[in-house]
Amino acid sequence: MANKIGPVDPGTIGKLGNKPGEATTENKVSGGQEPPNPASGRFTKTEDTVELTGRAQLLERLEQSVDTLSPVNEARVAEVRAAIENGEYELDSDAIANAMLRFERLLGD
Repeated sequence: MANKIGPVDPGTIGKLGNKPGEATTENKVSGGQEPPNPASGRFTKTEDTVELTGRAQLLERLEQSVDTLSPVNEARVAEVRAAIENGEYELDSDAIANAMLRFERLLGD
């Protein structure tokens, strides 16, 4: 069985209806506009507004405060660098291995 697609009437594009014959100008799609005013027959523009919840506002403030922080703790970097240069920096291989295992378990869930 084959479906035959015929020519499209440009007058029906952008109009709503279950079948092509049901598409009328009264139910034409209008993005961001109210239905026509019956008295004037013209569309009026509407304004979209967004209100953030208290939680979203808090997240926004937190994000702004994090953006002001330095991504690198310069004092800690200098401390570790000095310890490495002096041969005083020691690694705890058990702690590193346990942290890696915990991380892998979190990823596996």
